[in-house]
Amino acid sequence: MSEFKFSCPACGQNILCDTSHVGTEIACPGCNATIVVPKETAGTAGVSTQTGNPPALPGNIATTAQRTSRLAIASLICSLSSLITCVGWLPGIICGHLAKSRIRRNPLLKGSGLATAGLIIGYLILMLEVGTAAVRIWSFSAAVKHGFENVRHDLATNNIIVTQTQSTIISNDNEQMEPAKPEVVATNNQQAEPVKPETVVTGNEQIEPAKPEWTSDINKASFPNHPVSGKLRGIDFTAQTVSFRNDNLRIKSANGMQLDIFRLDASIEGHSYEIQSDDGGRANPRVKMIWNEGDVVQSATFNKGYGMKLQFDQAINRTVSGKIYLCFPDDSKSCVAGTFKVKLPKPK
Repeated sequence: MSEFKFSCPACGQNILCDTSHVGTEIACPGCNATIVVPKETAGTAGVSTQTGNPPALPGNIATTAQRTSRLAIASLICSLSSLITCVGWLPGIICGHLAKSRIRRNPLLKGSGLATAGLIIGYLILMLEVGTAAVRIWSFSAAVKHGFENVRHDLATNNIIVTQTQSTIISNDNEQMEPAKPEVVATNNQQAEPVKPETVVTGNEQIEPAKPEWTSDINKASFPNHPVSGKLRGIDFTAQTVSFRNDNLRIKSANGMQLDIFRLDASIEGHSYEIQSDDGGRANPRVKMIWNEGDVVQSATFNKGYGMKLQFDQAINRTVSGKIYLCFPDDSKSCVAGTFKVKLPKPK
């Protein structure tokens, strides 16, 4: 008997076989395909002429040494690199599945453990990144929802708050209006009632507790020739600082009260605004009033129902002079009026 060598027609694996198995079916050691041992050829005969050896059965067919799959190695390396690059898990998972598939088809390949390790690490990092993204999306949606709720609260009319706090405001006014010097009040301003402190009455002669200057008809309103002052929710308001930024005008008093006028033009030089109380609220500037009731900060936002006359002069050295008359539809007839100066922000 003699042995000869032939190649598998499916995968090209070289197989050494005894001539006694010519015409029989055997399993290829490379791809496990069932092949028929071909007849001995001249180029392959006599490769080995050993006598006394047992016939070469399919189990005795010579095979080459096993080697580690490069895809399995690449899978583990890519998955581990995700700890630095955060994207290596994707090629690690792909290489791992390809390596497992080829190792199953080719017994000469090894490295199944490396491929499995690469897949486990890759999928763990994938789940970690998906969880992180889900937490970020949830946090963003919660912040957006909270912002919308705040905007809706600001845009809503605060008539309920006004009604509930009106008696408290009147009580606070009565405490403030106990005249420590009633004779001074009567001398400086005969129109002032004794419920108003002498300092406020002297500086704001046009804003009285009886509110004779409050009017919903802006055409009848006039600008007093003194700094912005008046009453908000029955509490004295005197402007201390005026600022303009991001199309919004802010007038703030020393006692923490504040008026914000939103949605003005980007350039206010030479502009004027007249808002009647019966105008629609879509195109109107939005006005927000902030005041303190004890330790509680209250706010009310108006898109319509208020009356406003606002004028700006041309800027001189980035300073604009302005005049304002603003009245609100609340029960206490809040109203402020007067002149002011505001510094424009530096152009970008």
